[in-house]
Amino acid sequence: VPCLPRLSSGINAEFKAGVEALAGSLQITKHPDHLVTLQAICKLVATRLNPKALSNPSSVVPAGEPYPFREPGLGFETGDPVVDDAAKILRLLHIQDMRLLQTRINECIVAIQAVTANPKTDTRLGKVGR
Repeated sequence: VPCLPRLSSGINAEFKAGVEALAGSLQITKHPDHLVTLQAICKLVATRLNPKALSNPSSVVPAGEPYPFREPGLGFETGDPVVDDAAKILRLLHIQDMRLLQTRINECIVAIQAVTANPKTDTRLGKVGR
């Protein structure tokens, strides 16, 4: 949210309490820095409470069972279950980023092939090409 850096200088306790109350009603985990909490609120409102999402909630609410991230092993152990859970979550986020990157790469390949891959067969020459 671009306006948040300007807010940090003049925020009072009432504003902070309002952000915390709003986060509680939206079931957003509170961060020690209220501006980070406000950014999470803004993201939720922009993605899940816009008119398109409200008219078709199934388009933004994930379906299915939650992934049991605590079950699969890391391949190593740190000795601290909290650090192990954080590592598992970071691994899942990395996989999600890689999947999104692969999807974008595939879209680029399809777009390029739409322009370049249009073979025409000339049976007289016995080969495929332009």
